[in-house]
This record gives sequence, C-alpha cells and structure tokens, in this order.
Amino acid sequence: MRKGNATMKKLAVLLLALVMATSLSVAAFAADNTISYDENKESQTSGLSVTYNVAPTFTVVIPASVTLGNSVTVSAEDVVVEYGNAVTVTLSGTSESDGSFKLRTDEGAVISYAVTKGGVDVTVGDTVLSAIPTSAETSAELTFVEPASYTYAGIYKGTITFTIAVDTAENN
Repeated sequence: MRKGNATMKKLAVLLLALVMATSLSVAAFAADNTISYDENKESQTSGLSVTYNVAPTFTVVIPASVTLGNSVTVSAEDVVVEYGNAVTVTLSGTSESDGSFKLRTDEGAVISYAVTKGGVDVTVGDTVLSAIPTSAETSAELTFVEPASYTYAGIYKGTITFTIAVDTAENN
C-alpha cells in the first residue's frame, strides 16, 4: 500500500510540474492595429500609443550650520516635477517650542536673533524658496542677524528646521 501511495504522489507531482511548465509558455497577445488592403480606398490610416514616464527628481541643498551675522544659500537643483508643481522650502520650526528665534548656552543664557531674506524678516511658516523647472529662482539667501546687544558670554546654540515639499506652483 505504501509503494502505491508513493507512486501516486510522484505521479501527482509530475502532473503538477507538467501543468506549471505548459502554463509558463503561454504567449501574451496584444491588440495590434491590423489594416487589410481595401481596393475601394485610396489610403488608410492607423495609429499607435506612445508613452514615456519621467519620474520627479530634485536636490535641495541646505547648509549644515551658520554663525549669526552671516548668510547661507538654500538652493534647489535639477528640479523635475509634474507640470504645475514646484519644490518649496519652508522654514518650519526652531529649537524653541514657541517658534521664536533664540539661541541658548548650556548654562541657560538666551539671546534672540532674526532671519531675513532680501532684507525682509522671515518667520516660522514662511516659504523661503519655490522652484519650478523653468524658474530663474533656484536659490535664496537667508541672513542670520546677530542681536544688537547681549549680556552673557558663552557658546549659544539652536536649530532651525526646514520642510521640503512638492506643492502646487503659484505662478507657472
């Protein structure tokens, strides 16, 4: 009984392998535009669909650090996005919970500073750069304005966060 059962299993495996092998060799048929000669027509036309997929791509460069009193350049390069869209860089936050521009020492001293673009103050939530593939504006200079006065010596530190996104362009 065991020998017959083993033979049946081998036969079933062989049959399954044969079915799988024949199903892999089925040709795929696409619908072609077939034009047959028609003696009653002087000419005939046909067409075909042409497609090409271009994936979005871009590089945004944001410097790793800056010292107050200096400027940095935020830039977007090799911008390829869908028509009507732009790569936007938004100043989205600071190390302060209230979004203010402050730096702190390890000891707890605090100074305030400002960020400007073209002499205009920038605040949290402002878009500092919007670049479309045909845009002349592919960079923005941000100036980190040092405080007019301070009380304590020390190394003051903080962070600024930027959000990079693909959004609907305002002007195309």
